[in-house]
Amino acid sequence: MEYRTLTHVDAEDDFSARAGRPGPGWCRRCRRSRACRRGIGGVDCSENSTTAECGLHAGTPAQAGSPNDNGSGNQSGGSGEPTRCRYERVQPQLPPPAGAGPGAWYVRACEREAGGVSQTQPMWLTDPPAPDPSVLAQDAVSRLHLPAPGIHTNPDAAQADVLVWVPVWLWVDGLSWASRSATAAVPGMSVTATATAKKAVWRLGDGAVQACGQGSVWRPGTDPRAASPTCGYTYDRAGVMTVTVTVTWAVAWRGGGQAGTVPDLTTTANLPLRVVEAPALNTAGGR
Repeated sequence: MEYRTLTHVDAEDDFSARAGRPGPGWCRRCRRSRACRRGIGGVDCSENSTTAECGLHAGTPAQAGSPNDNGSGNQSGGSGEPTRCRYERVQPQLPPPAGAGPGAWYVRACEREAGGVSQTQPMWLTDPPAPDPSVLAQDAVSRLHLPAPGIHTNPDAAQADVLVWVPVWLWVDGLSWASRSATAAVPGMSVTATATAKKAVWRLGDGAVQACGQGSVWRPGTDPRAASPTCGYTYDRAGVMTVTVTVTWAVAWRGGGQAGTVPDLTTTANLPLRVVEAPALNTAGGR
């Protein structure tokens, strides 16, 4: 069957779910349109401008994410292209359009990258298009809120200088390395995205780069001259170094009977580290 969708009106004339009736601009535009004056089902909108048929036209709504979707959403709110979209059942419901089969009034609401939500005029649908799990996955990924890496060194750069030729242990703390999950849901479907840290790349401030995993935690009682078994570095010159670590996260999602991955995400942190020459030992017994 043909779907019937509402014609465009200004933001102030949007269908109000609270009031359950068309806005006043619906009628003003109705009087200016010959097609609208005829109405759906032969209703004369110039005399019956508040009926549900006034302001309707016959058409087939585009599917979610379709490049041909020219739905007349409220363009006054925010900027940027709409991204995550969903169909929402309008409450309370108006009577169906004349000649329509079973169905209900829905609006298509889309979140914008720049913030805010755009919304189409209500449309009569037998069944709203099923949500696309991959689109819902993007919403889940945006909710992950990955933490900045927690940098640790031994010697502890916050409390002591690092000595030239003495091994430095490097690791990322467990809290900021742990996997993160987030879920996005619409009625009838949910998708969960999970981010897992897979590597840490350290830039040591003197041009050296080290790729590691999380690294090994230094424990009291460990020989301070021993090198880390998994991630460390030994400086060969003094100076104030800026140590930067970038953690790469693999992200996978599952839900709606599907599964997939998205491009890796990264998080970064840095700290200053002062490297000094080891003091010379006086072994000659001089003054």
